[in-house]
Amino acid sequence: MRRVDRRALVGCCAAIVLFAALTLSQSGLQQDDPYHLALAELVAKGELPSQLPWAKHTTLAARFGDLHFGYHVYLAAFVKLFGAPLGGKVGAIVAVAVLLCAIVGAVGRENRWRAVLPTVALVSSGAFLVRVMGMRPIAFGAAAILAVIPLASKRRHALLALVGAVFALSYSAFPLLLLPLVAHAVARAITAREIAWRPWAAVLAGVLVGLVVHPHARNHLAVLAVQLFDVSTDASGYNLEFVRPGFGKLLEQGWLVLAILAVGARSAWRVWRSAPEHREEILAWSILAGLTLLLQIRYMRGVDHFVPVAVTFAAIAVGRDTTEAAPKKAVLALGLLVVLVGGILHVSRAWAVSRSFEAIDASACAVWLERNSKPGDEVFLHDYGAFPRLFHANRRNVYTLGLDPNFMRAHDPVLWEKYRRAVTLEEDPYPLIAETLGARYVYVENTRQSRPFYEHLLARPERFRPVYRDDFAAVFAVVRR
Repeated sequence: MRRVDRRALVGCCAAIVLFAALTLSQSGLQQDDPYHLALAELVAKGELPSQLPWAKHTTLAARFGDLHFGYHVYLAAFVKLFGAPLGGKVGAIVAVAVLLCAIVGAVGRENRWRAVLPTVALVSSGAFLVRVMGMRPIAFGAAAILAVIPLASKRRHALLALVGAVFALSYSAFPLLLLPLVAHAVARAITAREIAWRPWAAVLAGVLVGLVVHPHARNHLAVLAVQLFDVSTDASGYNLEFVRPGFGKLLEQGWLVLAILAVGARSAWRVWRSAPEHREEILAWSILAGLTLLLQIRYMRGVDHFVPVAVTFAAIAVGRDTTEAAPKKAVLALGLLVVLVGGILHVSRAWAVSRSFEAIDASACAVWLERNSKPGDEVFLHDYGAFPRLFHANRRNVYTLGLDPNFMRAHDPVLWEKYRRAVTLEEDPYPLIAETLGARYVYVENTRQSRPFYEHLLARPERFRPVYRDDFAAVFAVVRR
């Protein structure tokens, strides 16, 4: 029986305590958190909706297959045990613990940096830290990607199939498993002159199983097609997760992890030249780090996978580099100081951003609607991002759209164009809201993005009568002509 790796255990526990303190010290919810909580609550009650009528003018209204079904089953256990939103936060903490264990497991017991590695992974990017603090399956997805190369190298094909099945059932980002598969296959072909097809077969078989066992498999595939080919490829800028971060933003949010990547690349080159027995491993992780960096450059949510991969790659490369003596104390101290200062800055920024979510509170508007509207009354939304907040708090009403604008565009492209022109005030929104859609109410938030529309409604009480207002948002009743 293998002895417990105390150094790795202490390092993981310290990082988990830090993450738990950050997560539990604020009560705000990120944009998608209420949606995941709502689905987890439905799953906990034994309800598995095959339709999402609350997103009225979208493809989801008639055919809904939960893209995160496995994750919501997981989250439901915590919500049932601790209630919402605390259960969701505990679920996020456990998910990050799994990710940190995956990082330590990938670098191996012999790596001398494994004690500090979990904390470095958390603090190396403020954007990454904020995102994993949310109630999304990001940490599980990153853990799955990190597991592929070690499992493929050890020919653990049954476990690879299990990773593929769970990922496909739990998170629509499962096509990202192609990245480590490509990295391992290329490295094996170059170093061993061998075609590594079995890992591909194992993951593919697992993914197919994960898709088939979904309780609403056909609906799931239909929703997945829109997610992969419309939502994920949309460059309009409506969904900020798929916007290019730009060079300045990339450096601002990721300068520390980029520096760690550069250190890893230097060590990887020396390992490649001096240690032939590690060439396949180093090349595979180098390729994976490069692919995830391209993903990070391509869109904002690429940070979810680039940060853990880059830190893991650097730790493996530095750990395998035995070409020179241990760094001098002054160099080591300088490096640790840079990581410490950068980590403090990233943690501080992440905590401040996370605290800012506390101001995003639609609960009072949702309560007013639930008490004063009729079941099935449509509420027009200026911003699709409001849907998760209202859906979680009030399922008495239906809403114009939800989750992503492309689900509306896939349902009715003409209606989507009318909606776009109305919410940007390129056209008078009243005919669309009152006549085409027949909405009874309008919900709009008093934010920088929505304020022009908010003020447009306030200036026209003969069409849009304010019935509830607070500092964050307002509800307007649509006045019929």
